[in-house]
Amino acid sequence: MRPRPAPRPRRRAAALLAAGSVVSVCGAFAASGLVTACGPETAANPSYLLVELVPAESASAEPAAARVVVSGAAGDIATFCVRLGGDTPASFVLERGAGKSASDRITVEVLAFAALSGQETAALGKEFACPATLPPALTGAQVIETDFCEAQTRRLVFHVGAVCACAEEDAGAGDAGAGDAGAGDAGAGDAGAGDAGAGDAGVPDAGEVPCGCAGGFTCGAGLTSAGQSCGPAMCCVTTLSAACALET
Repeated sequence: MRPRPAPRPRRRAAALLAAGSVVSVCGAFAASGLVTACGPETAANPSYLLVELVPAESASAEPAAARVVVSGAAGDIATFCVRLGGDTPASFVLERGAGKSASDRITVEVLAFAALSGQETAALGKEFACPATLPPALTGAQVIETDFCEAQTRRLVFHVGAVCACAEEDAGAGDAGAGDAGAGDAGAGDAGAGDAGAGDAGVPDAGEVPCGCAGGFTCGAGLTSAGQSCGPAMCCVTTLSAACALET
C-alpha cells in the first residue's frame, strides 16, 4: 500500500495584522457570500464588517482608485489601494478575531483619486500596492470610526469621491433638517450615544463653506443621525456609536 501524502496546510484566508483585528481584502462579492468568500476559518471568528467602496454619483470626477487606511487604538492596521470601476462595488472584510472585544474601535479612512500609479496591475475591484507619492485627491478624506457588532456581520458603505454641501439646496441635505436633531441612532438602538452630537447642525452653511461637511461629519459614508444609510451627497456623522446600527 502506498503511503498517503501528508496533507497540505490550509491557506489562511486573512492575516492577523494588529491588536486582534484581522483584515482581508476579499475583492468584489455579494454580501450574502461573506463568510464563505473569506474562507472556512471565519466560522470560528465572531464579528465582521463588510466595507463597500462605491463610486459616488455626486462625484465631480469619477474616481478610478482609492486609498484605504484602517487603524485602531495601537496605530495603523492596514493601508492599501483599490482599483474602482464596473458595476460591482469593490469590497473588503474587516474581521474581529475570536475572543477579542467587539467594542474595540477602529477607524476606516478612504481617499478618492482620478487615477493612481499601479492601478493598471489590478483587476477592477481588487487591491494593489499604493504608490510612494500620491497625486492630489479628488475630495477630502472620508472617515468613519466604529466598533464591531458582536457575533454578527454588518455592512459599511463609502460613496467614494462624494461631494456635499456645494449649493444652497445641498447645505441642508442628508443629516440636516428638523426631525433628525438629537435623534442619535435611536431607531437602531443607539439612542443618545456618539452619533447624535448636536443634532445635525454640523452641516455647513453653503454661504460659509463652498463644499464639504463640518467637523464631526463626513460626506457620503456611514449613517445619518436618524440611523439611515448615508447617501452620496449627505453629510453624516463620523463616529458611529454602535456598528449594530449598520445594515446587514
